[in-house]
Amino acid sequence: MALSKEVYKEFEDVVGEENICDDPAIMPSYYSTEFAAVILPKDTAEVQAIVKLCNKHKLQFRPICTGWTGVFPKGIILLDLRRMNHIIEINEKNMYAVVEPYVISAELQAELMKRGLNFCIKGAGTNCSALLRGHGHMDQTTSGDDRNHLAIEWVTPEGDIVKSGSLGSSDEWYCGDGPGPSIRSILTSAVPPGVTPGVFTKAAMKLYHWPGPARFPIVGKSPKYTLSEIPPNMMARYFSFPSVEKMWQAELKIGESEIAYELMGFNAAMVACNITTCNEEEEEVFGRISKEVQGPGFFIIIAGNSPEDFEFKKKVLQKIISDADGRSLKSVENPETEGILLCQCIRISASIRETFRAGGAFNSIPVMGQRDLTIKWAIGAGKAKEPLIKKGFIVDDGGAFFGWGVEQGHLGKTEIFCKFDPLNAEAKAAVEGWQKEQSKRALKERYFANTLASDDEVEHEIGPSLSNYHLWWRKLRAAIDPNGVTPGGGALV
Repeated sequence: MALSKEVYKEFEDVVGEENICDDPAIMPSYYSTEFAAVILPKDTAEVQAIVKLCNKHKLQFRPICTGWTGVFPKGIILLDLRRMNHIIEINEKNMYAVVEPYVISAELQAELMKRGLNFCIKGAGTNCSALLRGHGHMDQTTSGDDRNHLAIEWVTPEGDIVKSGSLGSSDEWYCGDGPGPSIRSILTSAVPPGVTPGVFTKAAMKLYHWPGPARFPIVGKSPKYTLSEIPPNMMARYFSFPSVEKMWQAELKIGESEIAYELMGFNAAMVACNITTCNEEEEEVFGRISKEVQGPGFFIIIAGNSPEDFEFKKKVLQKIISDADGRSLKSVENPETEGILLCQCIRISASIRETFRAGGAFNSIPVMGQRDLTIKWAIGAGKAKEPLIKKGFIVDDGGAFFGWGVEQGHLGKTEIFCKFDPLNAEAKAAVEGWQKEQSKRALKERYFANTLASDDEVEHEIGPSLSNYHLWWRKLRAAIDPNGVTPGGGALV
């Protein structure tokens, strides 16, 4: 839907002629979608003015940030937030950083490391917005999900500016809650649809201690980055175990002792994809290391605050691994490989390689909750894959379930993967059936609920079992977006 000249001029008066476009030859460079216009606001005031114009003319809009993903209906106003790319503040004393939406995680992390700080970079990678909610490799020590969002500035779907928590009461960014009822669950919406209507324009992110160097000594060329030397008091290892139970018990003890900077339950296929540069090399390395591991395992980074602290943590780790009959993967002990994994998993470039590794398309079912329960569910989901592996529908990738501890094991996340040929219609249907079946089993056995399921499943199965959250969400949407200008919410990725 094209904008009239009069409406186009109203938007142009807000951002200037250089920051709005409705040229059909240029707009597809964003996505293969027919937008009404693409608009680039520079600050909160311009975002607010644009949103109010969308309400005035009953035009739907969606914001994008670094542009990793999104669903964009035809005829909408696309808000490209790339001009809002400033780190507003790094408060070292109170350990928070205030950023605009186009500040990517790599940029913020580089500035934080200079100050002995770090933050939770989500698994989507350092090229995504630092505001993104979710989980990442360093959840063990930096927590995850919305627990790291402090005060937030939000332009509602009607164009009002809401300042959450301490920002609204004292103009400070240190807290996302109070006074009065918290709106955290609205601003960091998980279900449904996983995004919040409106636009986040600024947010404060919680920061954590970083025991490593001010500048990572990265060398090499893409896709093979490593470290010129292993930083002092830092170590990366991969351990495998005879059984899931022994692995899990080792994880528990590591969490209780608080010795791990990072703990990720990689499987052998994920280790292979992170230390190789092409599909052929990955398949070769996977074939080799899958023979060396004795069963399920995890990747761990130990980082000491001093030589004495480092030696203590290593001794504790050695005792825990020994008691659980764990075995170190020798390939990872090689300094070059160790450097690759330290680089990949702290700078967070690992996830993209894990996701798009060789062997076909990638599907997964993510689970968040008590780590022991999620592991029990994943074991059952893995057994349900075995008949599909025998039929050749799914590539046998060594079980391919993984997970990690959050906040030293107080919470946990588990995912189970499968690889298949997307051009094989029978294999695709089999995988989709497996996903649906295992999601239903999770709900029935009270492990978790797949709230991103189909509308019919949410309406008749999932919603009623979770206090009818979908009905409450619809009422909320109707209240904050009476003109229906935000189709499905506003994503920032």
